[in-house]
Amino acid sequence: MNLVFRSIVVFGFCTNILFAQSSTGSVNQEQLQPKSVFASVKGIVLDKESGVPLAGANISIFKITEKTALNGTSSDEEGLFEFNNTLPGKYYIRIDFIGFEQLKSRPFTIVHEQKELDLGVFELKISPILSESINVSADKAVMVNSIDRKIYNVQKDIASQSGSAEDILQNIPSVSVDVNGAITLRGAANVTIFINGRPSLLMRRNSAAALQQMPAAGIERIEVITNPSAKYKPDGVGGIINIVLKKETRHGLNGSVIANAGNLGRYNANATLNYHPGKLNLFGSLGLRRTNNPRISSDSRIQKDSLGTVSDYYDANSSSAVKPLAQLASLGLDYAFDEYNQFGISGDYFYQDSYHTQNGHTLFRDSLKQATTDFTSGRTNDEYENEWEVSSSYEHQFEQEDHTLQVELNYSGYDEKEDNHYTEAYTVPGFSNALRHNLIRKGGSLIEFYTEYVLPLGKDSQVEAGYAGEFLRDDIRYLGQDYNGLQSRWITDFNKTNRFLFTQNIHALYATYEQSIEDFSFLAGLRAEQALITSNLVSADTTIPNHYFKFYPTLHLAYDLSESQQLQLNYSHRVRRADSDEHNPFAEYTDPRNMEAGNPNIKPEQIHSVEFGWHFQDEKFSILPSIYYRYKYDAFTEIRSVVNDSVLLRYSTNLANDQSAGMELIVTADVKKMISLNFSANAFYYVIDASNLGYSSKKSTLSWNAKLAANVYIWEANLVQLNAYYRSARLTPQGETRPLILVNLGVRQRLFHNKAALTLTVSDVFNSLKWTRTIDTPVLYEKAVSKRNSQIIYLGFSYRFGANDEHEKEKLEFDDKI
Repeated sequence: MNLVFRSIVVFGFCTNILFAQSSTGSVNQEQLQPKSVFASVKGIVLDKESGVPLAGANISIFKITEKTALNGTSSDEEGLFEFNNTLPGKYYIRIDFIGFEQLKSRPFTIVHEQKELDLGVFELKISPILSESINVSADKAVMVNSIDRKIYNVQKDIASQSGSAEDILQNIPSVSVDVNGAITLRGAANVTIFINGRPSLLMRRNSAAALQQMPAAGIERIEVITNPSAKYKPDGVGGIINIVLKKETRHGLNGSVIANAGNLGRYNANATLNYHPGKLNLFGSLGLRRTNNPRISSDSRIQKDSLGTVSDYYDANSSSAVKPLAQLASLGLDYAFDEYNQFGISGDYFYQDSYHTQNGHTLFRDSLKQATTDFTSGRTNDEYENEWEVSSSYEHQFEQEDHTLQVELNYSGYDEKEDNHYTEAYTVPGFSNALRHNLIRKGGSLIEFYTEYVLPLGKDSQVEAGYAGEFLRDDIRYLGQDYNGLQSRWITDFNKTNRFLFTQNIHALYATYEQSIEDFSFLAGLRAEQALITSNLVSADTTIPNHYFKFYPTLHLAYDLSESQQLQLNYSHRVRRADSDEHNPFAEYTDPRNMEAGNPNIKPEQIHSVEFGWHFQDEKFSILPSIYYRYKYDAFTEIRSVVNDSVLLRYSTNLANDQSAGMELIVTADVKKMISLNFSANAFYYVIDASNLGYSSKKSTLSWNAKLAANVYIWEANLVQLNAYYRSARLTPQGETRPLILVNLGVRQRLFHNKAALTLTVSDVFNSLKWTRTIDTPVLYEKAVSKRNSQIIYLGFSYRFGANDEHEKEKLEFDDKI
């Protein structure tokens, strides 16, 4: 419609010129200039807190009497934007930028013969997470620091081209990923992971596997929230990691295609497409990922009696292979009824199937080191999992700026199966074979309902209040069987066969108040939650309730020392809730010699977290040192004990308390526009009180980790990237985990005027990544080592197309807008 309208105007103008020429016979060149028709409208977009330009913000222009945008553009590297060929009339503009609140300008007028109108500076404020309907932009600051979170934009991370979400997280300050995919945030192992600002059922079930298979090419940004405000779920010891997926919102038809091929038969591909003609925005994506994860493991144990005398030895070595194939699809639409009302609906589907094989050798010896049991083993596991989610949202914008009401309803479900078959061939005590079968089925659903109301109380304060309801159901079934060769049939082992039903309903009310008083600002909040948790041990005909009501206060203070410096002090009360597996007392056998079980009476872990930081930034340098303290009571921990002399049981229980205090430093710098550096280090002191479990009264340790990301721009379209990570030893109640080191390397070459790119990435360049755990107690010493093939090479190609490609161009120089 916009193109037709402009074509009519141009056609009418040309007709008038031709008519004038035919009437007068001749005109001079000056008379042919359309001086009174078109004007240029321009302005600049800045981050309100830091004052730095925001590149890639989406700006739309509207006639004052219409609800559909006439045109759209994006801000450039300096935050500048411009609309050319604007007709006389009354207009307003709307600015959208991912992670920031939407801004609408005051109405303005273009008069006849006006050539240019400068709208001046528009300052955007960091937005809270509710629904991710914010527009995606192309080139962003490396780090954005606000009163309650840090936003890391990963567009310049080469791993985002070929890697997984796990690979991206490994490069982000404050976040660590071990060889098994477990996430820690500032040393805290329990972290809540959101997808698009909401809990994900897939992340609840098996976040490590999901992050390993989620394509990084679909990630827009990652938010790290170490002390979330009361509007967020209080779950997670370390805080919240919010992974925001890409959703294109540019006008017209746009898309991208990415494909990568790797060593050992690895490959992945990702495609996105959106169509945005006006009020309606249709978007979708499809990802495919095949990985190959061979692994070798060893486990050595020395068991002792109560007097400390060695009773027996256990040694096991194994190698395993798995090539999971994962598929991730999404489809959705947003529709703007008018300027004040918007509706969105989307669906996501994840499917992964894999076939595991494992071979091993196990040896038991007595106190004299004579073999008592010696066998080789084999395992196959035909496994699949799928998850689906449907989300809907509605937003109403009142006439007052930032006065909004938002409602969201989500439904998700999952289904997964592990079909394990074990074979054991004995040479000691005699030649014999054993066949075992273990089938695990899990399924469930999650319904989420959220409503939020935001009311500005003048220019510098606002109130937010809302309700959050989550209704979770899990159904876990175990089937254990042994093969009877004499009868030639499978015999059910009822000690390993059971069913467990788990329900968790959480009702939460929260309110926050935000106020700015000159250079001082604060955000205070309170969240009240009623948790109704029930464990139904169907096989034992027993129901165990575990209900509780808690208040979770939060407070965030900030003081601007100058335009480039800010002090922050944050506090939050958080909780770690045991999931269905941690409540389930029926043991799940990971193999015939190892099992894990939950505790239906486990208490929720309570955390008090305080953080103080100073932030300095200018156009080319940013430094953010901070200190933090966490106190936990009823803290979760894993305990290992030997059952029946040959089976190791791992289960969860509550510690008396533990404490940790630490210091974190994040530095970002631009060195002569050829090298950009991002360095972070985190050191923390950890004290464990496990006296209630019968161990020494207290244990303490000092742990630290450091990361370095360096971008080197060889020439304008070429980028070389190096990422290095080191993690020191970590304390556990029964022992420790040993240090880790990792180095990754990547190269990217832009092609075809920045519409395409070739990339080469190498993970774990020195093949040094492995995981070592030790346990040292009066009755058990264990050393377990696990190493997977983490030296991964990918060669990839990407191409993007669509309207307004020019604003997607990335100048391959360091983005010094910190």
